[in-house]
Amino acid sequence: MAQITFRLNARPTYSERMTDARSELRQLIKEQLCDRRSYMKNIVTRYRVRIEGWPLAEVSFRNLSDVPNLGKLEILLRGWKEGSIRFCRITDEQYRAMIADPTPWIGPEVHADDAHGE
Repeated sequence: MAQITFRLNARPTYSERMTDARSELRQLIKEQLCDRRSYMKNIVTRYRVRIEGWPLAEVSFRNLSDVPNLGKLEILLRGWKEGSIRFCRITDEQYRAMIADPTPWIGPEVHADDAHGE
């Protein structure tokens, strides 16, 4: 039988606070990276880089929490590991083209209602 430990002090431990902070950071990073507007503002505009090689035909560009199945996540993971998906610096001309129409690089905007059909 497992032993149950009760804590007198209801405050989270240092380790629990570290875990919570990491979890919250991961969530924020995912939201900032793969939300279309945030990506354009916080990544492309700020750093003049873009993600190249995202397999738009297989996986819509979106928050990774919204990717509907393991197979699609594995496609992304394999691409990042193999280098077919990567960050690339862009010129001012490429930046202007991407701001005018980001669709060639991140696909059309996906609405929550469309997510289930992927």
